[in-house]
Amino acid sequence: MKTRLTELLNIEYPVIQASMAWITDAVLAAAVSEAGGLGTIGPNAGFKTVTSDVHETGERLREQIRKCKSLTDKPFAVNYVVGVPGWDREYSDRCIEVGIEEGAPVAVVSQGSPLVYTRRLKESGIRIIQVCSTVRHAVKSEEAGVDAVIVSGTEGGGHSGFDQLTTLCLVPQAVDAIELPVVAGGGIVDARGMMAALALGAEGVYMGTRFMATRECPAHDNVKQALLEATDTSTIALRHGSSVPARNDEAVDRGFVEERRGSVRLIYTDFLKRIMADSAGGVPAYEALAAGRDGEAKSDSYRTVAAFVEGKVQENTITASQASGLIRDVPTCAELIERLVRDASPIVERLEGMV
Repeated sequence: MKTRLTELLNIEYPVIQASMAWITDAVLAAAVSEAGGLGTIGPNAGFKTVTSDVHETGERLREQIRKCKSLTDKPFAVNYVVGVPGWDREYSDRCIEVGIEEGAPVAVVSQGSPLVYTRRLKESGIRIIQVCSTVRHAVKSEEAGVDAVIVSGTEGGGHSGFDQLTTLCLVPQAVDAIELPVVAGGGIVDARGMMAALALGAEGVYMGTRFMATRECPAHDNVKQALLEATDTSTIALRHGSSVPARNDEAVDRGFVEERRGSVRLIYTDFLKRIMADSAGGVPAYEALAAGRDGEAKSDSYRTVAAFVEGKVQENTITASQASGLIRDVPTCAELIERLVRDASPIVERLEGMV
């Protein structure tokens, strides 16, 4: 299965495992790369405690990059979340330094301007894939000199843009607007989604939630069970990083640049239902992410660790794709990618029979 993306990244299949904080570690990334896709090491991967130390953040990433290299000799990526000056830029600056020092071959850059790190990464010989939520951001990324663009629709788990563009609408418009390879993200969990993305003009897919439900993923079994039990109406998108906050400016906006503002998609747990009922349905994402059953406010990172690593899914929120209802099992990464490729052929044959 060859596309410009597979040639650019020297991978067998046009499948990129999306970054998810804390749970996309070296083991998962290496397993995806070994199976022919591109694994991605995410923020705080492989650890179970929150650190506010910039140096330690970098050394944690260094450890994961080295571990991934020990597990595979195939290409893999590191996700760099662009920090905001005066808030968290020093963390992303340090992670970029470590990634360059360790020779991580591919950078997936997200939630910030492509002008911040592109030149530095390219001068180090690193392939750059920028995550975007609108066509305008995709064009801006191409002009900045990145190698490929991921356009992620609102169906995806985690963060997406204010405009709530669906994958079906966003991908072909991005393909028409730029010359670079476009990778489709958001709501893709099986061969049908992958082939639909390719039919829209994408040259690869960016899959997060589906890889959460794999054996190699360190997410807690309670999280994986929540995905197995999900239906078509099991997720909801909430406002996040609003430039027009309803209440507390500092808590909502936090200095977010345009690329970091938008919405976040969560599994609609009893915990989240309770928060929304208490606020008459008007709760923004920052409150859902920070609220606790005991009323104690905690940072997003602490709550993410509690949910994804410790399995406290009914006391915290879980980010997940709108397509979670299509997940029926927890295979290995190799089994999942083999299934994607195997199930693609009957789809092509069926479509050919219609033309």
